[in-house]
Amino acid sequence: VVALGAAIQAGILQGDVKDVLLLDVIPLSLGIETMGGIATKIIDRNTTIPTSKSQIFSTATDNQSSVEIVVTQGERQMAADNKILGRFVLDGIAPAPRGVPQIEVTFDIDANGILQVKAKEKATGKEQSIRIEGSSG
Repeated sequence: VVALGAAIQAGILQGDVKDVLLLDVIPLSLGIETMGGIATKIIDRNTTIPTSKSQIFSTATDNQSSVEIVVTQGERQMAADNKILGRFVLDGIAPAPRGVPQIEVTFDIDANGILQVKAKEKATGKEQSIRIEGSSG
């Protein structure tokens, strides 16, 4: 498959192959760890890039003032069984009963495969983010 892709790319560069569009995709699903250690997918594997997707989450306990966002890559149900790409904390969440705060988590992947994950608490506007670049190896 790789050799075929390389041959097609060479033909495109030489001008021998026309009307072909090569698309980059993410090889594994991306998501976050949610209550109970579950890996919740935000972007499914084989999604073409660039792409952006958001999902709303909330707190697990009453008056929770912060949440840890653990970014995962993989297909396993439990976050610990997937690759942890990074983590960050969103704090300053207004005191409220569990499930009330609206935390929007956005995954944005650019054409170079750079992942930006942002968490924003809608009531206060507080936000935090992390930038994750691919590694070679």
